[in-house]
Amino acid sequence: MPTPAISVIVPIYNVEKYLGKCLMSLKKQTFGDFEALLIDDGTPDNSMAIAEKIASDDKRFMIFHKENGGLSDARNFGLDRARGKYIVFVDSDDFVHEDYLKVLYNECQKNDADISYCRFWHDFIKFGILIPSINPKKGVLQRDKALDLILRDKLLHSYAWNKMYKRSLFSDNDIRYPTMYFEDIATSPKLIFHANKVAVSNRFLYYYVKRPGSILATMNSKKIDDLMLSILMCRDYIQSRGEYEKFSKAIKRCAKKMELVNIYSVLRLHVLSKNLKELKKNFEINKKLYRYLVSGSYKPDGKTPELPEHRCHISVQWE
Repeated sequence: MPTPAISVIVPIYNVEKYLGKCLMSLKKQTFGDFEALLIDDGTPDNSMAIAEKIASDDKRFMIFHKENGGLSDARNFGLDRARGKYIVFVDSDDFVHEDYLKVLYNECQKNDADISYCRFWHDFIKFGILIPSINPKKGVLQRDKALDLILRDKLLHSYAWNKMYKRSLFSDNDIRYPTMYFEDIATSPKLIFHANKVAVSNRFLYYYVKRPGSILATMNSKKIDDLMLSILMCRDYIQSRGEYEKFSKAIKRCAKKMELVNIYSVLRLHVLSKNLKELKKNFEINKKLYRYLVSGSYKPDGKTPELPEHRCHISVQWE
């Protein structure tokens, strides 16, 4: 079987309402030299029957089954089996423009870029509203500029989707998605760290479907911790490779932004639960986590970075 130019990885779990539209948008691509790896992450619903029907008459679509391990595990499973020179991730509740693969591939090729990036729509399906993303102008970002922007979460965002990556960025640098919330924040800066440049298209090619139950809408203590941990993992990775000083301002700015997000999340959690008992304590813990993230004394030790023991302990959940 000829090696495809692009491998599209689609993790599948509990998306029977959305999967058909997602996969049909891939079948209609104007760029045909791709393989689509449909990863059944042990979904309990009717998603795989939909996938099998759509894939039955198209050899580019391949179905893989695995035990449930979460989004990161499904992406890593796909990476281990992908054959294309380039990698694209599509979340199975989203969909893409028919030119999605063609434009991202051409941007990489004509600019000799290791990563390409397109604009996207926030699709609020409940209200029938599309809101455009705010991204850099069309052009080419050199590695340092792109890394600074994505660390600041300014114009460039860490989402795994809406990008095309050279597969070698993953394989040559042993980059995997960690099993945690906000795994893309912990991973995308690592990929850009090893990229030569990022080519940016001004076309809106990805539709990010906003449905109830998103991570930020259901924050709890685990997610609050993981949001801060994802920043620490980026700092640890960059600092262990001797470039922390170059990007320290961007990392500190991102840490401050995440601290503010967590303040809002902690407050909302306590208010909704009508339990303010530990509110002050959790604000203090969040402040300590931020200070740890930006501490001048932090030193990587070659192990997987961890937050200190003073974690956010919130006794109530809102999920």
